Amino acid sequence: MAFPQTRMRRLRASASLRGLVRETELAADRFVLPMFVAEAADRPGAPPREPIATMPGVERLSVSAAVEEWPWASPR
Repeated sequence: MAFPQTRMRRLRASASLRGLVRETELAADRFVLPMFVAEAADRPGAPPREPIATMPGVERLSVSAAVEEWPWASPR
């Protein structure tokens, strides 16, 4: 089958139609940053947060620090 002579563009005619058929939309507030939790960090004397060298600005948390950090955690 050969490539069509006419390419249909009816779904891209206006900005509102393009918005309806858009497959992917990237926005900074929709990204997910994983939480790294180390069970061993809850030991006495261990720091509650340990920076991860290969990921600047990201820390490995103890279980108790992860519970405090988690925004929708409810107190028990």
